[in-house]
Amino acid sequence: MAVSGINYEEGSEKKDLGYESVYVYTNDYEKVFGTGDFVKDWFNHSKFIAMELDGKEFHFSNSSTVDHFIMDGAKFDSAYLKIIDEKPVLEYEYDYDSPGQEFFVKEGETPTWEELKKYCEN
Repeated sequence: MAVSGINYEEGSEKKDLGYESVYVYTNDYEKVFGTGDFVKDWFNHSKFIAMELDGKEFHFSNSSTVDHFIMDGAKFDSAYLKIIDEKPVLEYEYDYDSPGQEFFVKEGETPTWEELKKYCEN
């Protein structure tokens, strides 16, 4: 089992909510993504899960800190990665029938998948 979460100052009135890092715990270890840039950290966390843990862990879950970070006022919007016509596409509307892999972008921005990937890999 793998559990993901966000380290931040819950209930903080700071603009950035005291964001520190994204983490993933498994029974064997902890991996922390702590560049200080939530968009990059979540992207790299998700990439790590897909590339390193898929097939090794049987269950993936988010701790309540993920929902709380967003509900506490973090300035980020959800973006959902989907494969459409065999190409990766980010969509910004949640589709209950086909949700896609959730990523986050800065509030009000709508980058393409390639733009997000380039930003996060630099």
